[in-house]
Amino acid sequence: MEALDLTLAPPRSPRERLLGLAFLPRTIDKMRASLPGGNLAGYLVDFPRGLSAYMLKRVGVDLAAMQRKVAEAEDEADVLAWFAEHADLSDVEGLNAKLEALGMSRLPEDERAMVYRAHPGLDQRSDLTAFFDIFEFDDARHPARAAQPSTGR
Repeated sequence: MEALDLTLAPPRSPRERLLGLAFLPRTIDKMRASLPGGNLAGYLVDFPRGLSAYMLKRVGVDLAAMQRKVAEAEDEADVLAWFAEHADLSDVEGLNAKLEALGMSRLPEDERAMVYRAHPGLDQRSDLTAFFDIFEFDDARHPARAAQPSTGR
């Protein structure tokens, strides 16, 4: 697969789904950005307590194996075929509901502080506590997005 440069555009929305699974497209984008020639632009893909690691663990896919597959794959269809073979997707909707509900309340204080450091301006948005909302807030402030004309949505 081609490497991605996340300075040019953020990864896909945490709510976007592939194979019915939320956060999978975003995880693939971040893994592509970690390839030679890519740029993670401060996004994390291999943080052991991150949502990518959590999602992959819940479906029984090893994070390092997934990263290797993304690195060697021809295209995203190749990654998805491999993922469908290796993942337990029997409770995708249940996992999606858990992913949507995960937020700041589950973190110890030191990790909350890390989230605030990683997402500038979040300390001014006490209404944002779910991780998906926090990631979308951060992505909306991405320089590539901020430079685009508003579509009114």
